[in-house]
Amino acid sequence: MFAMIANNEAACFPMPSDTGPAPLPRIWDELAACDWRPSALARRLPGLVRQAGTLAPRDRMDWLSRLHDVWNRYGWALGLSARAALLELAAAWSAWPLAVAVGESLHREHRLDGAGTKYLIDACTSLGDTDFAIHIAVSMQLAYPAQRVYAQIHRDLIAWRDWRDAPAQLAGAALEDKNLILEPLGHHHVASFAWQYDDPAIAELCCLPRFEDDASWHRWLESIYACGDQRIFAVMHREWGCIGCVSLILHCRIGFFFYWIGPDFQGAGFGPRAASLMLEGARQFFDMRCCYAKVYDFNSPSLKALARIGFDDLGICGAPPDNDQVFYRLGEPQSRERTVHDLHDLMDYMGSDIRIAMPLMSP
Repeated sequence: MFAMIANNEAACFPMPSDTGPAPLPRIWDELAACDWRPSALARRLPGLVRQAGTLAPRDRMDWLSRLHDVWNRYGWALGLSARAALLELAAAWSAWPLAVAVGESLHREHRLDGAGTKYLIDACTSLGDTDFAIHIAVSMQLAYPAQRVYAQIHRDLIAWRDWRDAPAQLAGAALEDKNLILEPLGHHHVASFAWQYDDPAIAELCCLPRFEDDASWHRWLESIYACGDQRIFAVMHREWGCIGCVSLILHCRIGFFFYWIGPDFQGAGFGPRAASLMLEGARQFFDMRCCYAKVYDFNSPSLKALARIGFDDLGICGAPPDNDQVFYRLGEPQSRERTVHDLHDLMDYMGSDIRIAMPLMSP
């Protein structure tokens, strides 16, 4: 995989666990007392930028909702320095759609400095608009030919686009709809991923690792792509940025998939929709004939979501001690014997510790 690292100075894992008594709650109260007037926000943006690293994930959506509202209603009233600070804050909190909106306003006025340019490029790239990010890098090269950093950014963006658009990444599939974009998960998504992954239940229910630091996350992502048979996508919401992740392993036209959605966006149908986009792309471009999924029998939301996508309960579970994990299938009807054979083959291929609580039979 091509490893393009975003302009992240602060570590993303682990996320802050508590905002504490100050200063973000105090700034929130001050802004609320002023009815979030743009002038009040402008005065407090420098302080918000300084304290950006103390935001707890559970408080993020409240802040982003307010910032989006102020920008949509009063963005025209914010001066140059306030917009530059808002762009920096949006980048620090991985609020990429907001960062694009603010950054583009500065770019149109030719008032985007070097740091702001990198924030805008990061935002565009994270949301999948690599072509516009390349356009910005080229324009900065022409404007500042002596600054070689823009030439390097341009080369990195070209390399990322070439890797992302390769057929192996489902390039050409319609991996988007009016609300969602599926973007191949890259190293530059580390912060976006971390904000949504903070809920420990995600790792537990999806049997995924807990990341001690950024390096462990980057190693995990490298190990996924090194296998060559797994596609993993960031689920990007057009208004809110990254809201989760969806992944598919393909083996002999048989798929095995999982997804997770961050707590702020669960229950709105985004998970099933993202999964359907990916699965339809796999059927179209890789001739996937069927797909399996595994879920804990007590995970009612996921059980309902699988049924909504079209998966059938196979009545097959893992052998003890994993008998609380049950299997589902999506595809044309086939014999029970072949389904059991598929599951044994998949678990062996993936190196899973889970054994199927049903012996192999002649297909």
